[in-house]
Amino acid sequence: MTDRVCLTVDVEDWYDGMEVLGEAVDRPRRPRSGLSGLTALLASAGGSPTVTLFVVGGYATTVRTELEQLAAGGHEIASHGPDHGRLPDDPAALLEWLRRGREMIEDVVQRPVRGFRSPRFDIPEPVGLDRFRQLLAEAGFTYVSDTRRLGDRSPLTELPVLTAGRVPIGGGSYQRLLPSATVDAAVRRADAPAVLYYHSYDFGATLPAVRSIRSPAVAKQLVGRGRVAGLFSHILQRYGSEACSHVQR
Repeated sequence: MTDRVCLTVDVEDWYDGMEVLGEAVDRPRRPRSGLSGLTALLASAGGSPTVTLFVVGGYATTVRTELEQLAAGGHEIASHGPDHGRLPDDPAALLEWLRRGREMIEDVVQRPVRGFRSPRFDIPEPVGLDRFRQLLAEAGFTYVSDTRRLGDRSPLTELPVLTAGRVPIGGGSYQRLLPSATVDAAVRRADAPAVLYYHSYDFGATLPAVRSIRSPAVAKQLVGRGRVAGLFSHILQRYGSEACSHVQR
């Protein structure tokens, strides 16, 4: 059984994510991000758990106040790229993209950013995993959390998301559809650390009702979202959480 669990949250805008997937959804005038709900949940947890938030740079100014609160509470702020689009295939453009995402977030939280997670765990095929890891190090990151492992050749620490076989069961999008006992068992069996990830919009963001959506692709992104915060809370209460930067030391 693992004695180290890292709960992580991808901080991004659900509506922007739908646009990237080619599914435009009307945005409410004043949408809630979900980070206030996450902050309240963490404050009510026993002990002193810390989580890592992988933030989209272009979204950071929108949620500046919530991010500052979370950072002041000891939680780690990391990079999810400057936007939630596709990563550049050209190495020089990719390096600039990686640096820009880190710097955008550092400008907002006024703290060093050391961790990175790709949108959708993308790794540009023309670049390849070896070169991608090198570029991450050149961009100033010391660890990466995705679904791949280069191993000893990696110039930075790799903290892959918890998987069961090839299924990234550590992801909130999977957890919303799986029995909680299945997730619990995977955490218990994990080699330390067990890295799980969720989304900021799972904690009370303003999302459309499933019944109001006519697109099956969009509806699929909404089904089961209401149970994710409870699953996160269950894992947090049972196992606690450490920030990724603590584990990589």
